[in-house]
Amino acid sequence: MSTTDQQAQSAATGFPRRQALATIGGIALGVTTGGLYRRARASSSKHGTLVRPPGAGSEQEFLSACIRCGQCVEACPPEYGTLRLADITKGISSGTPFASDLRHNPCYICQGYPEPQCIKACPTDALKPLLDNSEIRMGLAVIDESTCWAYNGTSCRSCWHACPWPNEAIILNERVQPVVNPEACVGCGLCVHACPTDPESIVIRPEDAAADLRRVKG
Repeated sequence: MSTTDQQAQSAATGFPRRQALATIGGIALGVTTGGLYRRARASSSKHGTLVRPPGAGSEQEFLSACIRCGQCVEACPPEYGTLRLADITKGISSGTPFASDLRHNPCYICQGYPEPQCIKACPTDALKPLLDNSEIRMGLAVIDESTCWAYNGTSCRSCWHACPWPNEAIILNERVQPVVNPEACVGCGLCVHACPTDPESIVIRPEDAAADLRRVKG
């Protein structure tokens, strides 16, 4: 893709490429580091560290407000099958909803629906209504550049193409390598689903464990 094409797409999304690159300048390496990738993958298996549905706040707030009714899971469109309820092995999170397998069942943010159906179905404020889907914070994508094709001599833009906000959440640097913008990534997992490597070279760090990476210094 040419620079002109990227600039045109940036203009269409309302998030200039120059602004995006400036935003992530100090943290770009942080979200493409193998060590962080391994911690992000490991964090997904910890009790209480789960990728929550759209509209969830902090883990503490979510656990306090969620009544374990399962209505959000029932409302999740069957063609997506993103959400399921945590079992007893998840400790205090047992009975609460989470995205269990973003590799195969990412969150499509209810494309084709007026709003995320899980938020609409929630009877409490565990899943809060949002003004725009770009405000969703399920987690943060982390790239392992040691296995990502684009960082190892093979042209690949699969994650960038899959991202609902290309040139905002995932940006291509001057070498046409993907870089995650922590200020814009919603953690939907569509990039994980699209990644051609096995195992995938991009994972979602649950939001409750991603706060450190979202703090961008000006």
